[in-house]
Amino acid sequence: MNNSILDKLEKFIEFDNKTKSSHWNKYLHSNANYKNPFESLGFGCYSKKTLFISFLHYIFSILIFGNNIFKSETYKSYKIVFDKSKRQIDVDTIRHIFTFDLLKNINPPSSVCVIGDGKCHFVIGNLLTFPNSRIFSINLSETLINDYLILKEMKILDDTEIQVIENEHDAILENKKLILIPSHLKEFLLNKDINLFVNIASFQEMTIDEIENFFRIIKSNNPLFYCCNREYKKLVGGEELYFDNYPWGNITKKFNEDCPWHQKLYQFRYPFIRKYDGNIKHCLIDYSK
Repeated sequence: MNNSILDKLEKFIEFDNKTKSSHWNKYLHSNANYKNPFESLGFGCYSKKTLFISFLHYIFSILIFGNNIFKSETYKSYKIVFDKSKRQIDVDTIRHIFTFDLLKNINPPSSVCVIGDGKCHFVIGNLLTFPNSRIFSINLSETLINDYLILKEMKILDDTEIQVIENEHDAILENKKLILIPSHLKEFLLNKDINLFVNIASFQEMTIDEIENFFRIIKSNNPLFYCCNREYKKLVGGEELYFDNYPWGNITKKFNEDCPWHQKLYQFRYPFIRKYDGNIKHCLIDYSK
């Protein structure tokens, strides 16, 4: 394996530490095994498919989401890709399938930025739903490394299609499909004419300052913005985050409601099916107006 991408990302870990909330200081500590795709580390799951485990996921998915999810063309596309690498479709995957079933109704974007992907659920869905778009993925370096290793494991993208941003003034290289951006280099995203920004359950784990910085960057691109996060969350360090208090600006949301597919989850231990720890809302905003 060509390790140049890993080397570039690893050198930025210490710089990203300055932007971490107490949540990420807890999960991405010095001993965190971020090079193991199977480690959860607070940002999702990646597991291999077995007949028995697949059956359990199927049953619990029906209990929470019903049968229609399996008829979705987005689900079928994910399943083809996941089956090739024997990756299990789990509750996190299904949440993204519902999300892309929603987003595919917008005009196909030429560029998309995901803020805080985990286990490549969004990157893979974007490649399937908007195959002609360039993807910007910004995250803590440890998470970008974990995502990159999953892409390699699943044989999704070749290294020649991936670029790591190393400076806020870097130029985007020709024929790069996926641009990886360590979080401390977020200013790179200013005024890039990115059509769609997405944040799913990630703002709820940041500091208030980081959220404000990302909103400033989002607005500079005049994009559509899809946001799905906890209505209220108190982090382990005491930071309190309120969905309605994000710096939205004086705009009208296309919709603003409780997210119907992000209310319950399942796990293979008692009580098996439970609610998330707090209500989760989602909205879509058009900053181009």
